[in-house]
Amino acid sequence: MGAALCFDAREGNLYRMSDATAYLRRQGRRIASAYQAFADPRAILLVGSAASGDADEYSDIDLLLYYEEVPSGECLAAAREQLGVERSRISSRDDASIGERYYLDGVECQIAHVTVRRVEEGIKKLVVELDLSEVRLKIMSGLCEGVPLHGEDLIERWRAEARITEKLQRAMIERRWNFFPWWYFEERLRLRDATVWRYDVLVQAAYNIVGVLAAVNRLYFSTLEFKRPANFLSRLEIAPPDIALRLDTLFESDEATSTSELERLVRETATIVSARFPDIALTVEWAGIPTPPGSRESPWRLAELDEPA
Repeated sequence: MGAALCFDAREGNLYRMSDATAYLRRQGRRIASAYQAFADPRAILLVGSAASGDADEYSDIDLLLYYEEVPSGECLAAAREQLGVERSRISSRDDASIGERYYLDGVECQIAHVTVRRVEEGIKKLVVELDLSEVRLKIMSGLCEGVPLHGEDLIERWRAEARITEKLQRAMIERRWNFFPWWYFEERLRLRDATVWRYDVLVQAAYNIVGVLAAVNRLYFSTLEFKRPANFLSRLEIAPPDIALRLDTLFESDEATSTSELERLVRETATIVSARFPDIALTVEWAGIPTPPGSRESPWRLAELDEPA
């Protein structure tokens, strides 16, 4: 697939954008223009792979449109008619949002119409009230990383309000610092045919390591639909070396190698956090027993019984 040379005004540098990304962005602007004509949104934001530059021929268009009040069904229908969409349906609806799904020239489009009030309430719940639900973190990630197509001033104001404060950093780290110490129980669990459970532990540990490092780097991270991890991990300026390759090692290596790598990553991530937040407790324990990296469970032994006289 070819690539176009583009300029990123926010970062101030040139980058190559795939043909699929360029196409979806053109279609996104076409959709945005139709809604501007019939529904008058205050701002429009393109999110997902078309915004990040990672789109391919299977990617869809994710568009967020913001209003003082959600538009009427007639306004939305007029925009869809102008676009000539196919297989359209309303995917969700409440008093502050409407979701649409349809296909435009063979591309699936997911369009969300949301009130300004709901966005601003969501930012407050996260930054002030520390509501760290995965859905809210996913929404903030899209807000901070999307491409504005209209109303950039409003979106930039929201981004400033959603900036990750030290208080929020600490809350994110403390929430994610949660590891089942497989290294401690490794010998016991090897005898118990626990392969499926082990992979579940590895998935949760990988999410938590990435989440902690994202917080240190003041980036939003959500486990919801976590795709293209190498691209996200490349943005971590503060992280253990070769973090993307080493996370893959957790799932591609034999049990002993995988467990040792998990142990090292947890230890190195703790060192990174402690250097910046020495007062955060980074304990790892199970059932009240300290189980930090390096610790191992000792088996009990059957006592020899004296023969009766």
